[in-house]
Amino acid sequence: MKIQVSTFCKIGGREYNQDYLASSINEKASCFVVCDGLGSYYGSEVASQLCATHIINDFEKICAIDPNRAVQRTFVEAYIQNAHNNVVAHKQTNNEISTSCTTVALAVTNGNATTFAHIGDSRIYFFRNNKLEYQSKDHSLSQVAVDSGEITLQDIRTHKDQNKLTRVLGSDFISPADIETLNSGEIQSGDSFILCTDGFWEYVFEEEMEEDLSNSYSPSEALEKMEQRLLKRIGKYNDNYTAIVAMVVED
Repeated sequence: MKIQVSTFCKIGGREYNQDYLASSINEKASCFVVCDGLGSYYGSEVASQLCATHIINDFEKICAIDPNRAVQRTFVEAYIQNAHNNVVAHKQTNNEISTSCTTVALAVTNGNATTFAHIGDSRIYFFRNNKLEYQSKDHSLSQVAVDSGEITLQDIRTHKDQNKLTRVLGSDFISPADIETLNSGEIQSGDSFILCTDGFWEYVFEEEMEEDLSNSYSPSEALEKMEQRLLKRIGKYNDNYTAIVAMVVED
């Protein structure tokens, strides 16, 4: 199997971009990361970039030794922990970014096993036969409202507390990531991953992701269709928006 990938990381209607993405793809294993620096904190674009790049660096080091270990839960936890430690260490040398932090969404796969991890409200989606099979669960007050039955999952997009997070990476204490293993076993041709920040999923609905994946021959075509939906809905000062679309295809 081979993975084809398309990405974008765009500033939207903001003055600067606090989102960041990174990926590492080879014949043995692949890693995809999306981060969103918290907009209320100066320097969070530094936190998001540090987080993503350190995760990719750690993944590549382990993958070079053993691609099976590179996707195991223990090592994914270590990627997240090391990224947190590096963000905190960098903040300690620069008071101007002392309050910066970030979300993170991470997917690693070697074809036989796939592991997801996330902190915050950047999301991971997995599709099989263009149907949504897995969606990560936001760490936000709006998600708490969903869990308590106050609102529906779709209501998160317009809920007053949508941007109030309950977990972030790079704060004064480590927030544990939610780490899950794909239950579908080996990935197969026709499977797709989407990793994205809230500036993307707020405007592109899950059923629309399914439709665009179904009607596209490549990840770039699917991502372009999704962006067109987003652009029709955003306001003048919309958030940064970032997404990775990865499709599994035959060699």
